[in-house]
Amino acid sequence: MKITITFTLLLGAFSVLGQNFYNKSGTTVSISSTGVISVKDSLVNEGTLINNGNMVVGGTWLNLGTYDAGEGQITFNSTDTSKPQIINHNNQSFSKLVISGGGLKQILADVTVSESLTLTDGIITAQNGSKIHFAPTAVVTGGSDLSHINAPVYQEGTGTKLFPVGNGTTYLPVEINGITTASEIGITLTELQQGQTLNTNSSLEDISDKRYWAVDVASGSLEGARIVLPVEGDEGLDAGSANRFVVAYSDDVADDFKSIGRGTGSTNATTESEQSPSAGFVTLGILAENQSIVVFNAISPNPDDEINNYIHIDNLVESDVVSIYNRWGDLVFEMKNYDNDDVAKRFNGKSNVGGSKDLPTGNYFYVIRRKAGEAVSGYLSLRR
Repeated sequence: MKITITFTLLLGAFSVLGQNFYNKSGTTVSISSTGVISVKDSLVNEGTLINNGNMVVGGTWLNLGTYDAGEGQITFNSTDTSKPQIINHNNQSFSKLVISGGGLKQILADVTVSESLTLTDGIITAQNGSKIHFAPTAVVTGGSDLSHINAPVYQEGTGTKLFPVGNGTTYLPVEINGITTASEIGITLTELQQGQTLNTNSSLEDISDKRYWAVDVASGSLEGARIVLPVEGDEGLDAGSANRFVVAYSDDVADDFKSIGRGTGSTNATTESEQSPSAGFVTLGILAENQSIVVFNAISPNPDDEINNYIHIDNLVESDVVSIYNRWGDLVFEMKNYDNDDVAKRFNGKSNVGGSKDLPTGNYFYVIRRKAGEAVSGYLSLRR
């Protein structure tokens, strides 16, 4: 049965059931809170469709007109899982979106979810570079190997955000917590191809040979936030070293990955970073044991060129303490949790003991007292 709407229709406390549904251009269909439209195959909207009730679509959803999400729910419930269920929403919003019925749900344009996404059964995939966006107050429920998003996911807002991504067969969600600045953050999962490997620096003993996640900071900041990655067990990492699993980060997927630590929120199933991620790439790695501290020991503070403006120290871990003394042995700088990326936690030629002031040109002596292992010491040169 085919239903063609050619006039303004208000759906109240009753249901419209059919094989297909076509809303013609110039026609408005308004579904009240108790109204239902349920079609086994395609639903095409060329007019205006206002949804404050419930829509269930078993086949293609083609939105060529205006969809007013209202307070309504739309469920994509595949009736034929032998082929993808096409969802062409033309970059408009859903209020409440439910994925069920199994199979692939293929979006052809960006989709925004303003209130909720319920993942019950079915995998969301994308064509044309399409993305799933979540409004700041949107809630995700469900998520499993049988139902997740195999496409870029963007979350807006602050606080803790879940990115329900997977590779089409395995659910591999990412969580970012502690977002304090109103931001839009994207996560995209990539599975490594056969023979493809990731490079590491000396902070890592090993790195995943399965996958990485791209982090896109479209707006805002991740300063102070932490990223949590799933531990699936297929990463090619020694399970016996699980207590040394860390989040590895690189600005570019072709560059060396380095450890950004293992936070206190890590479990057997997840690894939380100790440091904040930035726009770039993250994956799982194993922290190298007894790794050597590397100090780039020349500094020439100059705000005009931004070159060698601070002392760069590699392979520090949380609670290592960096102390710097002048040639008379006076302590002039001390920092626990020294951070190359934080201007407030690195040595840039200013004292932080006895007040903040520019230190004069000369040679200084540093001591790094380690959380594990012997202290490291040496000289550094300050030139102005």
